[in-house]
Amino acid sequence: MSTILQEVAAGRVTAVLWTVEQYHRAIETGFLPEDGSVELIDGFIVRKDRSTAGENPVTVGARHRVVVLRLGQMAASFERLGCFLQTQQPVSLPPTSEPEPDGAVIRGGIDDYLDGPPAAADVASVIEVADSSLSIDLGPKLTAYATAGIPQYIVVDLVNDRVLVHEQPRERVYANVTTHERGETVQIATGHTAVPIDVSRLLP
Repeated sequence: MSTILQEVAAGRVTAVLWTVEQYHRAIETGFLPEDGSVELIDGFIVRKDRSTAGENPVTVGARHRVVVLRLGQMAASFERLGCFLQTQQPVSLPPTSEPEPDGAVIRGGIDDYLDGPPAAADVASVIEVADSSLSIDLGPKLTAYATAGIPQYIVVDLVNDRVLVHEQPRERVYANVTTHERGETVQIATGHTAVPIDVSRLLP
């Protein structure tokens, strides 16, 4: 039996996509939970998957959890450079995306964003930790970040035990992609310089 998404892809059904504004309104009115369990990608409300491949998608994989915690430990390194590192918080990419990446380097200070989440122009780097979510992180999310002009997109690929660094956004893709393995160093962009991190810290 055909699914609604197959009907949309075949052009037999027109989907009405959510906008960032509608998404915010749905959260404010309680229609959607304000608990970080979902995010808006390309107009679709998507349940986050932080699980280990093959496990229950509502669980958080141990390696995923450890990487996010290790990113949080680096916060002071970014603050010294006039930016900050947020973890699992929204980045607004109107009109139809508001992902909540596992890490994002944001220009300025936390109090600069009291009126709303940072936009694409405020973001120097985005980091996603990918296990079960690998196809999403290297598919729709990559397209959303590149289209918005996010300068650097880092994918911690726990499935293949590597770190992919995407730079030079060009429309819907990144022109430069490099692969990094244990023993190497990744430079996390801050806008005018970078913070080095050993790949082994991202691959527990």
